[in-house]
Amino acid sequence: MSGESSSEKAYRNILEAILDNRLQIGVFLSQRKLAEIAGTSIISAREALKQLQHEYYLEHVPRWGYRIPLETRGLIIERYALREAIEVMVAYILSGLEDRSFAPELSRRAEECDLIRTDDTDSITRFAKKHRELHLYMAQCTGNQLLYRELERLGLRSLLNQSAKLTWAQEVDNWERWHRNLIDEILSGDPCRAQEAVHKHIQHGLYHDLKKFDESFNASQAGSLNASQAGSFSASQAGSFR
Repeated sequence: MSGESSSEKAYRNILEAILDNRLQIGVFLSQRKLAEIAGTSIISAREALKQLQHEYYLEHVPRWGYRIPLETRGLIIERYALREAIEVMVAYILSGLEDRSFAPELSRRAEECDLIRTDDTDSITRFAKKHRELHLYMAQCTGNQLLYRELERLGLRSLLNQSAKLTWAQEVDNWERWHRNLIDEILSGDPCRAQEAVHKHIQHGLYHDLKKFDESFNASQAGSLNASQAGSFSASQAGSFR
C-alpha cells in the first residue's frame, strides 16, 4: 500500500498471515523468519512484532522466539471478560448521549453485518471484518479514546472471526436481525436495557467458543489416547515374535 512505512507493511503482512491461518498456533518463529513473511527488514519487523504482542496476537519467549499463543479455556474466559467490561461501558455511554447523530451510521453497519450470507464459507472473513468495524465504531462513538484503544488492542478481529464461524454453525434463530436488535437496545435510551443486550450478545459468543474449545480438546485427548494404545499394542505384538 502506498504511503505506509516499512514497519506498517510488516505489521499488515504478519497480521494477515496470522488471520489467514498461515502461521501455526504454538509454533515458534524467529525474527528473521517473520521478517521474511513480512517482506521487510528485521528492524521493521521488530517494530511490528512489538505491536502484535501488545494486541495479544503474538507472544515472545526468550531464546525460543515468537508464536501465536496457545489457546486455553481460561484465556478464552479472561478475554471475553475484558471485552464485556469494555463493551458494556460503551453501551452505557451511548445510551445516555443526547447527540444521536451517529445512530444512522451505527444502524447501517449493523444491517450490513446481518445481511451477509451465512451459507457461504468465503463470507466468514468479510463478516469478521465488518463485525469488528461495527464494534469498534460503537466504541469510537462514545468519544472515549481509551475504550476504543483497549477494545482494538484486544485483538477483536481474531476473536470475532472465531465467533462468527461458531455462531453461524449454531443457526441463531434471529440471525437476520441479530445486530440490528442489539443496536436498537443500545439506542433505546435505557442504560439497563443497553447493558443487558451487550452482556447477552457477548455471553452468546463465549458459550459457543467454549463449547467448540471443549470439543476440540476432547477430540485431541481421544486422539492421543488412541495413539498411545496403538503404540502399546504394537509393542506387545513385537514382544510376541521375539
